[in-house]
Amino acid sequence: MEQSSKRLFATAIAVFTLGFLGRIILHDYSNFETIMVATFLSALVLPRNLTFIVTMSMIVASDIYLGYFGGSKIILFTYSGFLFVSFLTSKYKKSIHGDFKPTTVYKFGASGIILTLTYDIWTNFGVFLLTHNHTLENLVLVYILGLPFMLYHIISSLVTFTLIGFPFYIISLYGIDNNLNIKDESISYEQN
Repeated sequence: MEQSSKRLFATAIAVFTLGFLGRIILHDYSNFETIMVATFLSALVLPRNLTFIVTMSMIVASDIYLGYFGGSKIILFTYSGFLFVSFLTSKYKKSIHGDFKPTTVYKFGASGIILTLTYDIWTNFGVFLLTHNHTLENLVLVYILGLPFMLYHIISSLVTFTLIGFPFYIISLYGIDNNLNIKDESISYEQN
């Protein structure tokens, strides 16, 4: 195996481990998980074919471990939701990529918010389709009842994307042993 293949394999294993172990360890905290950020990172730092394998394997493996696999039809919406997160990240990865600077952290935070909103809108629609009579009132009710979970999920994604995802991304770009060139951005502060 050549050096770049070894590094790619190590990155894939690290992303899988982040998603799988993070989900297991944080299981008791609803909507606070690392699968979303690991799916994002997978699409950002790995080739598309490997992204699909890593994303699906960490979701399926953690579902099997937690006893969720095959337990509900909502799994179709959760799995397709994570695949859509992966697709969106792949599509916009050139816009998201950046160096070790604040604007890249902002991009990670904004990506976490947008991807979480997209995922939650999709999975709440799945809840509506699978468990409620198909009326406009029930559709609105599902989204209203989902707001507290969505808000908490957005906050957790903001935390995981910036405090876990961004450092992971920088390490995957520059490695641990390499020198990190920090680009200086001048920031002006006004005093009152």
